[in-house]
Amino acid sequence: MSLKILIVDDEVDVLEFQRCYLQRRKYQVFTAFNTPKALEVFNKESPSIVFLDLRLETDTRGLEILEEIKKTKPDTVVFLLNGIIDKEIQDKALVLGAKEVLHKPITNEVLENKIKEAFL
Repeated sequence: MSLKILIVDDEVDVLEFQRCYLQRRKYQVFTAFNTPKALEVFNKESPSIVFLDLRLETDTRGLEILEEIKKTKPDTVVFLLNGIIDKEIQDKALVLGAKEVLHKPITNEVLENKIKEAFL
């Protein structure tokens, strides 16, 4: 069985592009574009890695999703994605259990490298 990955982003084009790229590399990829869908998919599929955009639509509930993921399945590797460099948010995300905060835009190569790094 292939590694399960969840990508959460409100930019549907980004989701589709990343999903297609990672599926071609034989990963099992799930996507979500808002907070309720992200938690639904996470709870149903139990992915090992989550790439999570901090800002979904007009909210900043990425940290709340991170907290819920870590409470539900603490060993999940979560990479938080943020388009704005914000040291305070980055520090809080790391305290809450994010493996790393990545600054958008993220290339497919970065995604794949982070997946490999997550299990070294």
